[in-house]
Amino acid sequence: MEYSIVVLAAGYSHRFGTDKRLASIHGEPMILRTLQAALDAADKFDDAGVQVVLRARDTVLGNGLKKLPVQVIHAPVWPVSIGTSLAHVVEQLQRSGANPKAVLVCLGDMPFVEPETLTRLMQAAEEDRICVPVCAGTRGYPIAIGRKYLSALSRLRNTGMEKVLRIFADAVIDVEVADPAINCDINRPDDFHAAMRPDLFGKIFASPDTVPDAPIPSPSE
Repeated sequence: MEYSIVVLAAGYSHRFGTDKRLASIHGEPMILRTLQAALDAADKFDDAGVQVVLRARDTVLGNGLKKLPVQVIHAPVWPVSIGTSLAHVVEQLQRSGANPKAVLVCLGDMPFVEPETLTRLMQAAEEDRICVPVCAGTRGYPIAIGRKYLSALSRLRNTGMEKVLRIFADAVIDVEVADPAINCDINRPDDFHAAMRPDLFGKIFASPDTVPDAPIPSPSE
């Protein structure tokens, strides 16, 4: 496997109030939209795989994703963090004998990132680089981590990607993209509703008439 696209979706949506992974966007769950972007990007390469990290006991959602060509990996029960999920998936890849040139780290709550952005980051990736997307001068996600730094990911626990970027700052390459969605992660209901409206770039992340299936409070509540 030359490239691994990892979608992190093991959080508990405490700030959202319901399981945000199932919030409906154009009639499909958010997690499926995020995974489809990863699969579309993977199709551009001869040897790329997609892994999704779910909660430790997320058997229902895990079974529901079996129809997709993705590898489902369950995070440890504790602690629950991006660092723990990343460390676990890297350990699983290494244990399976996979040695990807780069791992593209995607967040499951960023469903509006364009597949072309993922492709651009993978094209820029090298084993001794950490590629970070930049739009309008602001860094965001996903982040491509070269093979040289995977051992550092495997040691993450309660820390996040910020520590890796800080330690290996000399290896970080900014990749310019025309995709404001790299900074549109959905943590709260307000984030969801804001994503349905045009932003300063005139980008409409989702149809204004999208109605979420999950019971999401309106901004005024």
